[in-house]
Amino acid sequence: MPDYPGRPYAWTVVAILIATAVLSYTDRQVLSLIVDPIRSDLGISDTQISLLLGTAFAVVYGIAGIPLGYLADRISRRNLILAGVIVWSLGTIGCGLARDFGEIFASRIVVGLGEAALSPAAISLISDYFPPARRGTAVGFFLSGIAMGNGAAILIGGGVLHFIESGALTGTAFAAQAPWRLVLLVIGGPGFLWALAILLIREPARRAAEATAAAAVMTDGNARRDSAWARVAPIYLVLAAASFVDNAVGAWAPTLLIRDFGKDPAQVGLELGLLLTAGFGGGVLIGGVLSDRASVRGGWPRKLQVCVCAGLLILPVSLLMDSATFTMVLAGVPIYFALSGIVTAVGFSAILDVMPNRSRGLAMSVSFFLNVALGAGLGPTAVALAAGHVFGAKSGLGPPIVLTAAGGYLVVLMALGAALTVLKPRTVVAA
Repeated sequence: MPDYPGRPYAWTVVAILIATAVLSYTDRQVLSLIVDPIRSDLGISDTQISLLLGTAFAVVYGIAGIPLGYLADRISRRNLILAGVIVWSLGTIGCGLARDFGEIFASRIVVGLGEAALSPAAISLISDYFPPARRGTAVGFFLSGIAMGNGAAILIGGGVLHFIESGALTGTAFAAQAPWRLVLLVIGGPGFLWALAILLIREPARRAAEATAAAAVMTDGNARRDSAWARVAPIYLVLAAASFVDNAVGAWAPTLLIRDFGKDPAQVGLELGLLLTAGFGGGVLIGGVLSDRASVRGGWPRKLQVCVCAGLLILPVSLLMDSATFTMVLAGVPIYFALSGIVTAVGFSAILDVMPNRSRGLAMSVSFFLNVALGAGLGPTAVALAAGHVFGAKSGLGPPIVLTAAGGYLVVLMALGAALTVLKPRTVVAA
C-alpha cells in the first residue's frame, strides 16, 4: 500500500475542495437575492418561487446523490467533481437565460444534479489523502467551507448584483439584459474556469487495506461478520436528526429576532449572518480537531462520546432561544450551531472510520440524502406546526423552536446510545 500523499499537497487539495464548495453554494443560493425581479419578469407566483428555491433543487440533490456516491466508489472522484462543476455551472447559466417558469425550474434541477456529486466524492477523496489520526481535522475544514459557504454566497452574490446595478456593464453587449439575468450569468461563468483548478487534484490510491479488513468476531463460539452498514445506521440517524434541528433553527431564528423583538431585518441579517458563519464554521473545525484526538484515544466509539457531550450541552443552550432579551437569543443561536457543528463533523468522521473504503462515497451520499429529506424537508415545518398546534400564536416563536431543538437532540442522544451499546463494535476497521 503506497504512503499517504505529502501533507502540503494534501492540504492544497482540501483548499481547492473548500473553494469548490463555496462556488457551489454561491450558484445554489444566489437565487434568494433576486426573487422579486425574477417573479416580476417571468410572471410567476410565490409558490413557484418556493419550488425554485427548494423542491427543484433539493429533491434531485437528495435522490441523485446516492447513485453519484455509488459512482464515487468506482470511478475517479476528481473527474466526478469536475463533471459536477461543469453541470451546475451550465444549470446556473440556464437559469439566467430562462424565458419562463418551466425553463428555470429545469435549470435548477440541473444545478442540483451537478452539486450532488461534490460532497460525497470530496469527503471520500479526503479520506484517502489523510491517515485516520488527521482525517477528522481535514474533513472539518471541508465542512467549515460548506458551513461558511452560505454567508459567502450571499456576500458574493450581493457584490455581483451591486457591481451590475452600479452600471459597470453599461455600454457593453450585456447592458440590455435584466440585472438578475446578468447576476446568474456572471456567477455561473467562472465555474468553467474553476474546473481547471480541479484538474490539479491527483486521484489518490484507495486504501485497499480498509476495503478488505476483516470484521469477523466470535459470539457464543460462532463466527459471524459484523455489518458496517448496521453499525453506521444509528450514526445516520444522529446526523439526520441534527440536520432536522439545524434547518428548523436556521429557518426561523431570523424571524424570531425580527418578529418577537421588533428588530430591523437588515440589522438582524448582518449580525446573525456573521455570528452564524463564525459559530457553525468554528464548530465544525473544533469538531474535526476533537475527532482526531478521539481517534488516537479510542477510534470511532470515542468520537461518538464527543457527540454525546456536545448533544447534552445543546439541551440547556437551546433554552437561550426562548430568552426575553434580544442579546441572549442572538447569542444562543450561534452557540447552538457551534455545538451542532461539532456533532456534524465528528459524525461524518465516524462514518469514514466505520465504512470500508469501497463504500465510503455511497455511505456519505446516503447520509446527505437523509439530511436533506429529514432536515430541509421536515425541520422548518416542525416549528410551524408546534407554533400553531402546541403553543399558539401568542407564545411567539421561541417556545416552538426550543421544543423542536430539544426533541431533535433527544433523538440524537438516543441514537448515540444505540451506537455505543447495542451496536458496540468488537473490532475497529483498520486504516
